[in-house]
Amino acid sequence: MDYNGRDEKETQEAQEEFPLYTERIIINPKVKYKKLFSFLKFLGGAVIFGVIACAVIVLLYPYFDKKVNGNNEPAVSLELKKDQYIDDSVDGSLDNVRQDQADTDRLEIKSTAQINEEASKCMVIFENDGSQNTGMNDSVGLIIGDINNAYIIIADSCVLNNYDMAVKVGFNGGAYGEAKLIGSDSYSKVSLLSVQKDSIKADSDADIQVAVLGNSYKMKENDPVIAIGRINGSTGQTKFGNITQITDESSVDNTFEMMSIDIIPSYGDYCYIFNKGGNVVGIARPSGDMMKFQAVGLSDLKPLIETLSASPEIIYLGIKSTNVTSVTAERYKLPLGVYITDVIMDSPAFEAGLQCGDIITALNGNSVLTIQSFSEKLYRCVNGENITLTVKRAGRDEYRELNFSVVLSVR
Repeated sequence: MDYNGRDEKETQEAQEEFPLYTERIIINPKVKYKKLFSFLKFLGGAVIFGVIACAVIVLLYPYFDKKVNGNNEPAVSLELKKDQYIDDSVDGSLDNVRQDQADTDRLEIKSTAQINEEASKCMVIFENDGSQNTGMNDSVGLIIGDINNAYIIIADSCVLNNYDMAVKVGFNGGAYGEAKLIGSDSYSKVSLLSVQKDSIKADSDADIQVAVLGNSYKMKENDPVIAIGRINGSTGQTKFGNITQITDESSVDNTFEMMSIDIIPSYGDYCYIFNKGGNVVGIARPSGDMMKFQAVGLSDLKPLIETLSASPEIIYLGIKSTNVTSVTAERYKLPLGVYITDVIMDSPAFEAGLQCGDIITALNGNSVLTIQSFSEKLYRCVNGENITLTVKRAGRDEYRELNFSVVLSVR
């Protein structure tokens, strides 16, 4: 047997003894393409998931965007010129200081007819047709800003308390539109509203203007003023009067200068106080005894207005206070600053350990000698911010300086 014959015989014997080695294996297609089927199944699931996710985003995005951002209107932020508070540091006479400042910055005196004409262009009427629960009859508002294609209006906080609603507002010349709430302050009782310009409807070009905001710190007792607004139950009324008294009214984290006007009001009246130059210096409501108008000075409202225009949230510290001026400091041997008269229970000030009798002299290292300056700096802070207040606290023999860390919140 030759070599090739031996190979064939051995091969045949091997095949008979070990048939597995020579069996032809045919792979099941299901097994062969298992990985391909798994990949295609995964790809199909991903496509279905993507389609569902896109549909959910498209359908629900407007809802969540409205909840988070309110509406799609651009953010509003007014910038107002601040007025320097006048204290009683000169000759101990506040009236002397006011007179000196007024003499150095005299206004152009305008006629009553001119003031009325200009006021009509910057005032609006909120119309309550019964379909909206505003809690009052027709009221008046004042246009104080023109920004981001919208008019900004200041009004009584009773006009609109619901952020999701709108109120009809009438402009000069028969134009009208819808005003939406930006924010309100419960202490000063003012609200800011906005009206988009492209939503205003008019038969012809309406002459709408922005009011000139004056310096109420320069007003003094016996100064003549003009009240324009809702007076004796009717809108669009004008009354002449005089300032009979100017006092400071302590509020939470602020102090408002109050001007008494010798005009007898009716319940529900709300008007704006103009000086003899036609500038707005106050917002007036009836006094508690209904015998006069009480007007909050506009200069004290300007920092608050800026805050409300940017956000409805107002920063909260939780103190009531009064100013320690140079005269009172010398008389009672006190440091200059903001004297705390009350600390609100469970407020950030209370939690930080501030006490009645403490005198705030600085906020984050920046000197503050008046509550007006202090509140302006406070309103610039943000919710949750940790600030440092420097205070003088009375000791056994003298005042000692302390620093307090305060975590701010919103009202």
